[in-house]
Amino acid sequence: MGNRKTHRSHPRVLVSRSVEERQKVSHNADSVRERLRNGTRLVVVDSGDQVIELSDKELAPATHDWTLRIVGMSTVRIHLATPLPDTAQIVATGRSFVEVTGHVIVHAYTHATVHAFDQCTVHARNFASVSACDSAAVIAVDDAEISAYDSARVYASNRAQVTAVDSSSVHLSGDAHASVVRGVRVTGPARSNLHVTLPSRSA
Repeated sequence: MGNRKTHRSHPRVLVSRSVEERQKVSHNADSVRERLRNGTRLVVVDSGDQVIELSDKELAPATHDWTLRIVGMSTVRIHLATPLPDTAQIVATGRSFVEVTGHVIVHAYTHATVHAFDQCTVHARNFASVSACDSAAVIAVDDAEISAYDSARVYASNRAQVTAVDSSSVHLSGDAHASVVRGVRVTGPARSNLHVTLPSRSA
């Protein structure tokens, strides 16, 4: 009888709750705000055929550690007037499309596409694709593909590929490559991995 007690399976209440919470998906901004207000640490967002717009109203009030994970083919627009604290993390995965403006930091993985403007920062990994404008910054590794415009800054390493125009700047290391127009500032130990083209002139 004693042996039968020692071979009992461990309590699964906490595990099942954790799995159940991770399986909940938010399909609109109200759901995201509600879940963060309730202290949820992982909020999974799948917009389906809709576009979700998030702002300081939904994201800023949450003070606990949390991650917003955008999945699938979602389309999400995020604008933050002020940066979120380090306890918050926004992640784009799958083949999602995310547009960020203001002061947003987003981590892009797999085949996600991010368009970043203003003072936003994007950490791009895997095969993520990023278009950076204004004064946005991109830290790109793996096989990420980056297009930089205006005064955007790109820090590329591993096998990242960069196309840069206007007054943007590129820092290359590892096997990262860049195609730039004259006038783009290129630095870094791999700055010889460079193809320079003449700026195109519109008719």
